[in-house]
Amino acid sequence: MRAQLESFTNFAHALYPHEIHYLLADNHLQGEDSLRILQLIHYNSQNPANRLPFDPSIDKRKYSNLKKWIQQKLERLDVDRFFAWIKDLEQKIMTDAISADEEKALIQYLNKVNPNQYYFPQFYELVQNFRDFLIIRIRMIYYTQVSNFLEKHQQLYKRIVATNNKLNNASFDIIQQYSSSTQESEQWIKFLTKTFRNEHLDGYTRYRAVVRLLYVYYNYRRFDDMKAITDELDRVLKSPHFYSKRILANFYANRAMMHQKRGELEKAAEYGYLSVRQKNSDYLFYVNNLCGILLKQQKYKDALKLMQNAIIELKKTNSFYNRVGFVSLYLRTLMLNGKVEQAESYGETFSHTYRKEIFEHRWHTFYTAYLQTLLAQHKYKKILTTIRRSHLVDKEREFLGKARYLPTIQWYYWVSSYLETEANLPDTRERLVQSITEMKRNKHKEKKIRELIGEVKPHIPDIIANKEFSV
Repeated sequence: MRAQLESFTNFAHALYPHEIHYLLADNHLQGEDSLRILQLIHYNSQNPANRLPFDPSIDKRKYSNLKKWIQQKLERLDVDRFFAWIKDLEQKIMTDAISADEEKALIQYLNKVNPNQYYFPQFYELVQNFRDFLIIRIRMIYYTQVSNFLEKHQQLYKRIVATNNKLNNASFDIIQQYSSSTQESEQWIKFLTKTFRNEHLDGYTRYRAVVRLLYVYYNYRRFDDMKAITDELDRVLKSPHFYSKRILANFYANRAMMHQKRGELEKAAEYGYLSVRQKNSDYLFYVNNLCGILLKQQKYKDALKLMQNAIIELKKTNSFYNRVGFVSLYLRTLMLNGKVEQAESYGETFSHTYRKEIFEHRWHTFYTAYLQTLLAQHKYKKILTTIRRSHLVDKEREFLGKARYLPTIQWYYWVSSYLETEANLPDTRERLVQSITEMKRNKHKEKKIRELIGEVKPHIPDIIANKEFSV
């Protein structure tokens, strides 16, 4: 019985809050015991620090039956399973392998699907392929029903396609601004908001719109607007029409980021932990997100444990954007746990193994972290060698003036040059003061400037003591 309840407890604790909301909203359960168990699952979800045990006196078969009921209900609601069904049938149609029962199931679904359903455009395209399949075989018994469906929803489908093409254009501007600050994206806010709120559109298109809207608000540091639209999305996701664990994990990660930017670290950590329950292609991104929150909370041991547990996933990923970001943050986490030499060794090995990939993906993030491990050990000569070997100062100049970057590598170079007696004190001070003056033009950089000054101050106190370094 203990093992039975332990298994059920682990299952219950893994359920997302939104999943429990779906279950409570439509629970045709037989018997008070099952409802009591479900209500306790809900209570424990709302009070993770004060969870209550499940009642061992209740027949274990009721726990087993409830678990089966929950699994089946969530599977029926899962939009990603619907998408997998669409793609499976599409392949069978294209390879002439669809069975009579599968044809019948598809025809029956024509009367069930709603245009605002998630993946409606993908379903519409499946039906288009099925019509082509039927006409060439002179299968008129189904052809009329299929054609009527396509004609009925043709204009909506065209509008959805046009909207998604526009979303692709918006994505380019938004990501260009996020990654390099060479583009504006504020002009897309009205379109993205309208698309997200349009309940006549399918869920897939609406969710694409709101994710991009969150990016825009993040780009412009409009964190109050970010919170408002996140709260609105939270309410929308309480509809099971948007349900999948993948979508919820993505939402929790975005919500964690929003709370972090607003300085609400406890809430950020809560949602960050929810996001990493689901392992998918974005898992390392979610881990990085949560680790950054834990470091801000000064929970260094928790952050290190989180990252070390995720290393097995690091080895599996094909995304070097996520891999380089993970390793960069891992170096910093090791340092904050007093493992500076280990951080240097790990960074050096990674840089030798993946040099090409690093320079293709987030090289500035990686080398800033790696050079920090050298600076912490006063290895100024090695800093100079590393920077010169890869022309890092020249590369960094391309980033100067962009919202997300500081000339950190340039500063490490100036500090190391001075301490290795390659540059004199007046010239070094002048360079640093001039750099601060230029960075102050961007109001979003003030906090980061103070952090950079604080980092180099122990190495050049005779320079930093000057009043010109107060920010």
